[in-house]
Amino acid sequence: MNKFQFTAYMFLIWAAFCISGCRKDAQMYLEAKEKEPSSQQATVIEAEGEEEEQEKKGGKEDGQADTARHEPSQSYFIYVCGAVKKPGVYELPAGSRVYEAIQRAGGLKKDASVKGINQARELSDGDMLEILTLAEEKNNRKQAEGEFRSDAPSAAEGAAGASVIDLNAASAAELMTLNGIGEAKAANIIAYRESNGGFSSKEEILNVNGIGKGVYANIQDKITVTQ
Repeated sequence: MNKFQFTAYMFLIWAAFCISGCRKDAQMYLEAKEKEPSSQQATVIEAEGEEEEQEKKGGKEDGQADTARHEPSQSYFIYVCGAVKKPGVYELPAGSRVYEAIQRAGGLKKDASVKGINQARELSDGDMLEILTLAEEKNNRKQAEGEFRSDAPSAAEGAAGASVIDLNAASAAELMTLNGIGEAKAANIIAYRESNGGFSSKEEILNVNGIGKGVYANIQDKITVTQ
């Protein structure tokens, strides 16, 4: 082997060594690049992180929404009936007044009676608001007056128009309305009246067992005798 051939041979060995080293470096570089996330992958990872954060926040917001749904109702349900144009159950804001419920029910009818209705009154949940007609209100008033009159004792009226008890006609219940006259004394008055054919004067009540001057002094202006 001459000098020229030896030099060429060494050059080939050197070239092969360089090529092998470059390939190894390139492989190491490529492996390192594969391990590093690309910008697109980094963006995806960042986006996934943001989604997880939003889901956490969303969970809190859902929890807050659930809490809000369990808060006390801010509405009242009112039943409006009677002399209104559209009777029914209506939902109104808490703190509403009677006049607002009437408006929701279409307003009053022409024959509605507003006497005794406080339209400024604040409503409560579950209230029933009944509006009477003029005829119903008048009928109720008459019944109330009749009951009041029936409660009065059926006593004879004196000349001055004052209510007094007729000893010869009064029932035990009527006699018991007198001051100091109880059930026993009322029974004694009736027994005396029946056995003696009635009272000839109101002073004669002093003859009844249990009636003394003190009792008579309290009732003498409230009793009378008819023949």
